[in-house]
Amino acid sequence: MPLRPAGPAASGPAAGRGAPGASLRAALALGLLLGFYLLALALLVAVAVLDVVLARGTFTVVTVEGWLGSLAVAWCVLRVVALGRRPGEGREGREGPPGLSLTPREQPELWEHVRRLAERVDTRPPAEIRIVPGAVAMVREDARWLGLVPGERRLFLGVALLLGLPAAELDAVLGHELGHYAHHDTRLGHVVAALRGRLAHTVGTLRERAAREEAKERAEFAAKAARRRAEGRPPPLKRGRTRGPDHYLALVFTAYAKLCLRLTEAVSRRQEYAADLVAARIAGPATTAAALRRVPALEAADELYLNQYALMGWDAGLLPPEGQFYGGFALLLADDMRRAQLTALAREPLPEEPGEDRSPYASHPPTADRIRALESLPDDGRAPAFPRRPAATLLRTPDRLLADLEQATLSTEALSRRRVPWAELPWQARRETSAREAAPLLAAMAELTGAPAAPGAVALRHLLDLLDHGLLHELAARLPRSEQAARSSGRAAREFARTAFRSALRQLALGAALETGLCRWELCWAGPPVRQSAPAWFTEDLPTALDRAVGEPAVTAPLRTLLLRGGARGPLDGTGPAPHTPA
Repeated sequence: MPLRPAGPAASGPAAGRGAPGASLRAALALGLLLGFYLLALALLVAVAVLDVVLARGTFTVVTVEGWLGSLAVAWCVLRVVALGRRPGEGREGREGPPGLSLTPREQPELWEHVRRLAERVDTRPPAEIRIVPGAVAMVREDARWLGLVPGERRLFLGVALLLGLPAAELDAVLGHELGHYAHHDTRLGHVVAALRGRLAHTVGTLRERAAREEAKERAEFAAKAARRRAEGRPPPLKRGRTRGPDHYLALVFTAYAKLCLRLTEAVSRRQEYAADLVAARIAGPATTAAALRRVPALEAADELYLNQYALMGWDAGLLPPEGQFYGGFALLLADDMRRAQLTALAREPLPEEPGEDRSPYASHPPTADRIRALESLPDDGRAPAFPRRPAATLLRTPDRLLADLEQATLSTEALSRRRVPWAELPWQARRETSAREAAPLLAAMAELTGAPAAPGAVALRHLLDLLDHGLLHELAARLPRSEQAARSSGRAAREFARTAFRSALRQLALGAALETGLCRWELCWAGPPVRQSAPAWFTEDLPTALDRAVGEPAVTAPLRTLLLRGGARGPLDGTGPAPHTPA
């Protein structure tokens, strides 16, 4: 049950009340689960009553059809009950999201802190603490006998929270999650999950079977119409779609699923308010409200970091240094501009949702409502501590922990990628990208000359020599062609080939400029992740030089001169300076 914003909640007065008692929630969950089977039984009884009514009438063809139809419906209902149970359903979700389990010996400070908070909440502490990717926090309990017998408890903490939250706000997050334990919210988690899983699986399968029957009917009608047209006869009259038992059963169980979601999610929203009160008692209402504002901002920052920084070199087969795939998030947060953006995002007014727009199926109340409920509590006199101690101080050997988290959560494909320092990642990724995009041109050169060509300054020099000998079209003809280019001919085909050749030549030229340091790609934690720098004359003159090189006739001197201006001995003679490594 993560401390995060999601979906609408009950109205204001509900915010001040606790969640329903554990016994009432247990009765509701078990009643809804039993209702799934009672609904199927009721449908079977209705079919049986219909058969009895038909048997009392005159025996006709309609009677036989009615019996056959009732048998079809009964079979579908029995199959629905069987479909409701999936293999391994009882074990589903018990392990939780993938992550790294921490032992008290490895992280004694974190464990001791969680145990002290559990004592303050007056609840049993978790038996496992697991660090997971993202800015999430949740708790689970492997209760037995439909939640009557308590089980092993697990606490899941997102690494982005540990790296991005102040320690006081982490206490609010932990207090909220431990509050779910204290109120026995986790006891029935598996019962409710089983109910939702069975309903979702049943409704999904029924809809899939109904759609398959409908598609089969359409295909048979289309085949019949095609046969009649081939015989010179008019097509058959189009009939309305016939609905099978699966379609109507899907409607019935969909309605029941909506009822179950309305009831269980309404309880879930009340539980979130009650857990917020526990967090306020632990960390203070103001700190808990601040955590509610900061967590979604950290979620957005973590998503930006993973997509634009950690995966920057993915297509080039590169990753940041070991431990930095997740740990680099701390470097992003350490940047003054990014930290200011995060603070501004956390202080932005939260969206208000009118009552008519609030979904009855949301598991969490709107964050704005939760904050208002916290602000309505009496001031406990606790002022925020400055300077704020980061939550990461609770971790021992965080670098080792972050490296182990990568091993526990990244795929084999990701772990096989080459690790490079952050300072080298942008330009190495760009170099690999340029080489990959220039590969078809190098292959064309090798096919034409019979000698292999590797990306770099030497290959560019050989290519320009080939252009000087008038071999542009012979090279361009060997490049891969788009579908539109393959259908063209004459002048249009030559223009398509020239455009593709120019694009590949540009990548080869950029790769050579990158090697000599004429162009630089440097990491930037503020703003765009990569800062591209090159002399203004290079940026302005490169398009014209490329156009001249692929013109008729080809003139390569401007491009050679442009690349030679980077140093006394340029890349085109193969003796340029060593590749530039940004500081």
